[in-house]
Amino acid sequence: MSKDKNGITLLDKNQDIFNLFIDQNSNDIKTDCNNAQESQEEKRSEIRFDKNGMPFLYGVGSLTKIFMDSEIEDDESSNFLELIESTLKGKSQDEMMREKSDRPLPEPVPLKKRLKRYPPSQDELDLHGYTAKEAESKAESYLRTSWRDGLFTVQIIVGRGVHSPYGAVLPDVVEDLLIRLKKEGIVLWFEWDRRAKSQSGAVIVYLKQNF
Repeated sequence: MSKDKNGITLLDKNQDIFNLFIDQNSNDIKTDCNNAQESQEEKRSEIRFDKNGMPFLYGVGSLTKIFMDSEIEDDESSNFLELIESTLKGKSQDEMMREKSDRPLPEPVPLKKRLKRYPPSQDELDLHGYTAKEAESKAESYLRTSWRDGLFTVQIIVGRGVHSPYGAVLPDVVEDLLIRLKKEGIVLWFEWDRRAKSQSGAVIVYLKQNF
């Protein structure tokens, strides 16, 4: 493209002046991008650390580059892949799964310690006036519903049979039910309110909940 003695570009009459400005703007944009990229590279090369020795990450920084930078690698991180390879070398998936399954299971929480986490009775069922069969059905339905609702501790009032000519019948019925539900995993534990069934008129039931 020819220029006059003052360095001004001479335009042909058929030349589109618009194209000239487009080309000039494109060159300016490329220059700006190159400058920005160089500035970002300078930032990445000058890694700064906080008081704990952790590197600051910039928005344009490469996390991979920082962790692969030899200036901040320690022996453990630099050999991480080698440690994994050496640990798993020659082991099949079945062998790894077998090793995992052979690990001892965590010790279960002792019953006494677990019961200490339980709250006082949250609800109660009074079985006064029910026959043995009715009481068993009512108590079983109540306990299963309470367990599904997430209750932890409930109380069942069975009475002491003071007014019955045959003595207390319901304590035995309810106790048999609690033993059966304990085997099913619904009841964790139960105890009579006065420690002895013959002297108690109610039983405290701890339902088996995971927490």
